Amino acid sequence: MAGINYSIRKNRLEKSYIAGFEPDEEGSRLYLSEDTGIHRLYIDVIDSAMDGCEWGRLSFNMQITEDMAVYVYAAATDFDTWYDDEGRTFFIADILRSDDVPDETKKRFFESEFGIRYVGKNDILLYGIKGRYLYIAVEITGTGEGYIDRIRVDRKGDNFMDAFPAVYRERNGFFHRFLSVFSSIYNDIGYEIDRLPELLDADKCPRECLRVYAGWLGIDISGDFLSEEAERTLVREAYDLNRTKGTKVCLARVLEIITGEKPIILENNTIKAYQEKGEMAESEFVSGSIYDVNILIRKPLSDTDRQQIMYLLAQFKPIRSRLHLIQLRDNPILDDQTYLDMNAVLSGETIGYMDDDMQLSDDIIMD
Repeated sequence: MAGINYSIRKNRLEKSYIAGFEPDEEGSRLYLSEDTGIHRLYIDVIDSAMDGCEWGRLSFNMQITEDMAVYVYAAATDFDTWYDDEGRTFFIADILRSDDVPDETKKRFFESEFGIRYVGKNDILLYGIKGRYLYIAVEITGTGEGYIDRIRVDRKGDNFMDAFPAVYRERNGFFHRFLSVFSSIYNDIGYEIDRLPELLDADKCPRECLRVYAGWLGIDISGDFLSEEAERTLVREAYDLNRTKGTKVCLARVLEIITGEKPIILENNTIKAYQEKGEMAESEFVSGSIYDVNILIRKPLSDTDRQQIMYLLAQFKPIRSRLHLIQLRDNPILDDQTYLDMNAVLSGETIGYMDDDMQLSDDIIMD
């Protein structure tokens, strides 16, 4: 195996200096902020606990536009302190994490005898540096969308050198670097195999996998109308939803996942029973057969949202039933403690919508 590997994830990134990046919900992927043209990441120090440690490989996944430039800085030393021009002593990690220290000062450390700079690379052999403490910085210049994630450091970097006679084991030589190509492929395959449980976890897998997993469970969530959290919740609860499919509880839970609020579900046979007892007046949703189901929600919906929600609900509704999605509107209510001035006016009901959030009342006239 490749020896000790370091995965740079949420815990280490929270201790790092980040500027121009926005972490995702899990904190392991860093998205490029569009409001700045310079994105900097100074990763918290990696301590090998061994003086003179020889480092192997640095790699990370990167998605950026072609007009962006990537600079990677790496430095290793057996000391965790640094002296400035005036002879003062500072912890290197504190300097790199500080907002008060200029970026030029930080780069001066990497430009010293301990560091190397790489341009346009995200898969780097660190054979040229040696020391107990490893410091890494990534700088991306340019505006646009993109992200970096899956940052890893392999301390050894190769798997096959020990299988050859000592005469061929020159570190950082041609043969060493040549074999590192195959070691990198071997290590990446092993890393993907180790990630298989994570890929099958609805809370950790890439979003692209969620639709596939939902399809395996008989649920079609295509259409790009659900949030990522709603998709993950649907996949996570798919077994229970399928087990209760066709029930009022199932429909209510699906709508709660989609809209974020609990709906009111009224079956037509129940409404008619209340009407016959005189407990409910005539209303617009009373008509229909006993198989009709009225769903009342308060969240504003566009026509596209309504169609997509109805398509998803149709996968869980009872056989022969017809669903009617009714959007409730907030109306003013006056109790017995309310007093109106003689010039007060109560507007009538809303009679139209311009879009999702713009309403027209009966006080407005359109020519």
